[in-house]
Amino acid sequence: MSLRIAFIGVGNMASAIIGGLVASGYPADKICGTALNTDSFPELEAKFGLKMMASNNEAIASADIVFLCVKPNQVRSVLEQAADVISSSQMYVSVAAGVEISSIESWLPTPAAVVRSMPNTPALVMSGMSGLVANDATTEEQKDWITSVFNSFGDCVWVENETQMHQVTALSGSAPAYFFRILESMIKSGIEQGMSEENSRKLAAQTMLGAAKMATEIDDSIAQLRVNITSPNGTTEQALNSLNDANIDKVMDDAMRACVKRSKELASEMANS
Repeated sequence: MSLRIAFIGVGNMASAIIGGLVASGYPADKICGTALNTDSFPELEAKFGLKMMASNNEAIASADIVFLCVKPNQVRSVLEQAADVISSSQMYVSVAAGVEISSIESWLPTPAAVVRSMPNTPALVMSGMSGLVANDATTEEQKDWITSVFNSFGDCVWVENETQMHQVTALSGSAPAYFFRILESMIKSGIEQGMSEENSRKLAAQTMLGAAKMATEIDDSIAQLRVNITSPNGTTEQALNSLNDANIDKVMDDAMRACVKRSKELASEMANS
């Protein structure tokens, strides 16, 4: 028997998760959702086959699993307003960035299984990467079920402790923007050297996609994959020399540490709000 799932706040990320679930064969009639914009209900119901509800409490009361997909500053009010319908037999999965498990536990009226997730935007094209961590009340069976959900629109990893979710943010949550920024620079250079924008974008973006597939599907180390296409005194070596002269390792380390620092600040702000 399929578990009943409620998505509180059906926006882009919730839509990606729902889309993955439905595409993997999960029965849409076991899924419901809520959203502030009721005008979107007919389109969402037609697209996914789920039932949209105007009441968060009604949706939560009907569910075995509750996905919290609202903005971080709304999680507390959603849970506190639904206190009368929340059960210890339910599992709560947060997609709200920066909201720690301890905060969610304190806002629930009863102990329950809680999973904190950090998916990223490539989930919108079924290529997401998510970091996951759970509280002690979450069983291995529940973790396996959650893994199957997040794998339905990409891949996922379970981290050892919640503090590592800051590194997840730097490595995958925010990282699509790094790659977009690199693509911007590559495309700009191509255009300035006489290529059309269309061709520059297609050449660079498809190459990035192909390199990512090699990194995930070939067992060689990343360093070896780089060496394999770097001929001595060749064009690739010259490009890499330029990156090394610019201290690419420090540039990326500084960027990721800045991301982690801000992630920690936001988590502290949320916990103290």
